[in-house]
Amino acid sequence: MICANIMKYPLENNVKKLGAISRVLAAFILLCSLIGAAGIVFAIINEPFNPVMLAAILVIGLMLHISGSITFKRYAPKYLLFTHGQK
Repeated sequence: MICANIMKYPLENNVKKLGAISRVLAAFILLCSLIGAAGIVFAIINEPFNPVMLAAILVIGLMLHISGSITFKRYAPKYLLFTHGQK
């Protein structure tokens, strides 16, 4: 209960939407992340296991989540809404 009071995220109603330039850049990162995801899937299928693959999955998944959210919703994920300016 104490941790819930410490971490207060702003709501989407209280922050500005991201502009077109930010969304275009996020769409480019999304495209690159999709290519990277296809590459890591190919590597997992065809290569012996390497612990670096787990890190690659984590990084690519995070990039897909953040850039997809910005591209399609015009807002960053809830845990990054503090990066937007106030309305």
